Amino acid sequence: MARLSEYDFEMCKTICSEVAEGYNIKTILRSKPEYPTFQTWCNWKREHQELFDLYVKAMQDKAESEIEEIDNVYDMLKSGEIEPSVANVLIQTKKWTASKFYPKMFGDKTDITSGGEKIQSAPTTIQVEITRPDED
Repeated sequence: MARLSEYDFEMCKTICSEVAEGYNIKTILRSKPEYPTFQTWCNWKREHQELFDLYVKAMQDKAESEIEEIDNVYDMLKSGEIEPSVANVLIQTKKWTASKFYPKMFGDKTDITSGGEKIQSAPTTIQVEITRPDED
């Protein structure tokens, strides 16, 4: 059976719901023969702003799924199911992934200072004064 090539926004909503639940887009698209190929999906995202926006929001929601996984790892650590070193690797990986999926919420905040003071943005205008040396 040939893969779907005609744009179907309702199907895209279903796919994005699965992304929001934490699944990988390529895995989702391969999971059902009626889903489009990854290349078709990418083309649709470029051609349809509504899908692009929906997918970005789904990826942001996926970051929440990563945070849920961190909580699960923490619970497993507390109950002794996994070693602390394993928990650390899993948690650090999930934190990094969440920060990439939704940097505004889960990314590191960068505060640039100089000598403890905030750096001011450059002025929008620059004044230049040209003087001639005194002629003898």
